[in-house]
Amino acid sequence: MKKIIMALILAAAVILPAVSQEKEKTTPIWDHGDNVSPLVYQNVRIFKVYDSPDAYVVLYEMAGVKTGTAVIPKKWSKPEEKGKHSKLFIRNKPAGLLGPYMTVINQDGKFLKVWLTIPASRSDPMWGVLPLGTTIEGTDADELNLQY
Repeated sequence: MKKIIMALILAAAVILPAVSQEKEKTTPIWDHGDNVSPLVYQNVRIFKVYDSPDAYVVLYEMAGVKTGTAVIPKKWSKPEEKGKHSKLFIRNKPAGLLGPYMTVINQDGKFLKVWLTIPASRSDPMWGVLPLGTTIEGTDADELNLQY
């Protein structure tokens, strides 16, 4: 009997303070006030990258089972002005289970840059070459607008 009474007293001592505490006003984890970055990024999986003299044509995954096409001018790999960063950065995909992907970075709702994470070896099946004489629209574009 003493053990049961001691167990009830101990349970009451542990539970009552937790129940009687007033709920504190907490800000949601996503609400940081002024500490919010203007940068937003979106990753999409890449199926194939076609190389042409003026641009890369990227086949990427859209919602569901759809495939989208993006034209990325090669001129984006060079900075437009001295001291600025380029709009296109191609980085080597690390070995492992991670597949090739494209990261599109926007700042304040406007296109800033794109990163292609793909195998560096052009002999990889991820890479393809467009036939000579293929006309590509959008090689002089300044922005990249993808449909997800």
